[in-house]
Amino acid sequence: MKVEHTNDATLLLHAIHKILLKEWDPLAIRSIPSMRDEYEDYLPKLFMMICDKADESEIFEYLWRIENKVMEKRGNRQHTLRIASLLKDLQLKK
Repeated sequence: MKVEHTNDATLLLHAIHKILLKEWDPLAIRSIPSMRDEYEDYLPKLFMMICDKADESEIFEYLWRIENKVMEKRGNRQHTLRIASLLKDLQLKK
């Protein structure tokens, strides 16, 4: 799906970033201002997934792989499922 307006895209990117930093936060950095950009590398892919109406399970798998393979953290499956659901809900708000 195309995002028609630059403002819409900006709002969606901000919403995704807020969820990643305040809710997902596998590195526990939300209270460290200098680390606020730590999850920005994942924004483009998540943005496209949301715009393309990806399934919640696809969003979950992407986040789960990042947590466990990229960050080498021991993920909490239920927490990551909740985050995938929050991100999926952004599709409805567009």
